[in-house]
Amino acid sequence: MLSWFNSLTQIVFSFGYPGVVAALIIEGLGLPFPGDVIMAFYGFAAANGQFHILGILVFSVLGYVMGTVLSYSVSRRFGSVWFERVSKIALVNRWQVERTANMIDRHGPWLLVVGRFLPGVRAVSSYVAGMMKMDFQVFLLYTGVGAVLWCAAWVMVGYWFGESLSVITRHIQASLTIGTLSIAGIIALGWLTRKRWAR
Repeated sequence: MLSWFNSLTQIVFSFGYPGVVAALIIEGLGLPFPGDVIMAFYGFAAANGQFHILGILVFSVLGYVMGTVLSYSVSRRFGSVWFERVSKIALVNRWQVERTANMIDRHGPWLLVVGRFLPGVRAVSSYVAGMMKMDFQVFLLYTGVGAVLWCAAWVMVGYWFGESLSVITRHIQASLTIGTLSIAGIIALGWLTRKRWAR
């Protein structure tokens, strides 16, 4: 198991279901937090009878959606003023925001579903949707679908493969990182190509 998460997970577990809500709110806010691994640990705990699997799924989705709605609302309300302030203190990466905005322009709200599985995109997509004034009902629908799929995937990884969780999470996170870098590379290549043809 991921030994360096033991203390953190035990603290979260001590709060029961409210703990998973709180943990996923933090994740939904895009803060540096291992929400995916926490959910996998909860899934593993459910497999051992410490929690009910359905309860973990429901409360993880609830917490995550709450966090993303807060992110969206703050960004929609304060827009570029908010972005300029937080980018100065490195809470948000400007390049990730610009890349995610370009991806939303290209793929629309569907990015809120697929982007949940891409670490760099997931952290800022709700903020970008707010800054772009995406309709709230559209945001909530696609974010909800993405949250259900993403939360269920990680909870079930822990539920079914908890004994090998350390190996699995390393491979999955490495794969997602490679996927994110590949997408970024494709976008950059497309931008450079268009700029060259424009000349």
